[in-house]
Amino acid sequence: MNEPIKISAGTTVSWSFNHALANSGWQFSYALRGPGAIDIDALTSDGVVIVKQMADVTSWWVAGQYEWRLYATLGADRQVISSGQITIEADFSQLSAGHDPRSHSKRMLDAISAVLEGRILSDHESYTIDDRRLDRIPIKELYALRKSYIRKIRQENGAGFRLKRVLTRLPA
Repeated sequence: MNEPIKISAGTTVSWSFNHALANSGWQFSYALRGPGAIDIDALTSDGVVIVKQMADVTSWWVAGQYEWRLYATLGADRQVISSGQITIEADFSQLSAGHDPRSHSKRMLDAISAVLEGRILSDHESYTIDDRRLDRIPIKELYALRKSYIRKIRQENGAGFRLKRVLTRLPA
């Protein structure tokens, strides 16, 4: 099987693969479940399963992470042929002008860095005003979170990626 691992909503998507049951009257279909429910019927021809969805169909797909199952059905018989996961990206042409292209990890790293910068200037982990108490995440924990997100960004961008270090590390 060669199912895609990522699809952009609003674009035509297609793939095909050989399968022994594609010659004997079996019907193939995909069920994708995640933020939405997507069902895709495949065609078969000369031992090949062919999947194609046009852009006008995929434009309605809800973006997110999906789990999928490939089924083969013949009469009352139904078999799971394969399964996996797929990401459906939002239709880029439909995104608003306020679209933030940063990954979740990059947004979190930027937020943690901003908090650390503000904390270094104010240096309060907790305070009380009129019987109301505010506790903040300790700076050491923020640095640990920051380090974790740096690793995630490096994984997202490949082993050769070097993140510019804006803040110094806490001593070990």
